[in-house]
Amino acid sequence: MLAPLPAEEPVAPAVVSEEPVAEPVAEETAAEEPPPAARSARRPAARAAAPRLDGQQFFVGWAPKPAGERKVLDQLADAPTARAVRRLLLAGVKAEGPVHRDRLARLAAGAYGLTRVTEARRDALLGLLPAEVLVGDVVWPQGTAPADYTGFRRQISGADRPLEHVAPEEIGNAMVALCRAGAGVAQEELFLRTAEVFGYRRRTPSLAPLLERALGLVLASGRLVRTDDGALAAATTD
Repeated sequence: MLAPLPAEEPVAPAVVSEEPVAEPVAEETAAEEPPPAARSARRPAARAAAPRLDGQQFFVGWAPKPAGERKVLDQLADAPTARAVRRLLLAGVKAEGPVHRDRLARLAAGAYGLTRVTEARRDALLGLLPAEVLVGDVVWPQGTAPADYTGFRRQISGADRPLEHVAPEEIGNAMVALCRAGAGVAQEELFLRTAEVFGYRRRTPSLAPLLERALGLVLASGRLVRTDDGALAAATTD
């Protein structure tokens, strides 16, 4: 069960604890200019770009424009107001779905001057959506079933979207793509590489339960299997 969300406060930037991925920057020196051949030999190789995986897209966060004053969120019993807020929520689902319910509610409320909302406020906002789009903690685009979703979205940084706000199905899809790209991956290596897909340099303890849950889903569905030596591999029929 989710812990109650903090009380409403004015807009404030969120702080993400995990260390985001950053590209290395070549170090400049003021040494005497060597011959071209020597410069080429001494120059460190740039980090190769991560290969594109099957089903991979890139995450683009939803940034709604201001939609009104805070008091609008206290008038959801008014039918025209409810319709306007519903349209905003559906735009968020279309832009970012599958999206965690807390994230969707926070971003939508931010369009009315709030970025943190109470649990009651969140539930009131989500209550404007069709009931079938909310599955567990995740809001899915209309017509998209979690079991049929095979995509995932790579991120530059975990600050773009914390892993706890990524659908377990999406994390599992990244695991399947990583295993499909290799001949077999040890579990710890798979967890590290999956964390990197979602913008984390290291697999910290707080990420472990999220990764384990996603792995459990794809193992249970048969999309990943364990080989005789304990490695993880994509099922040949996946």
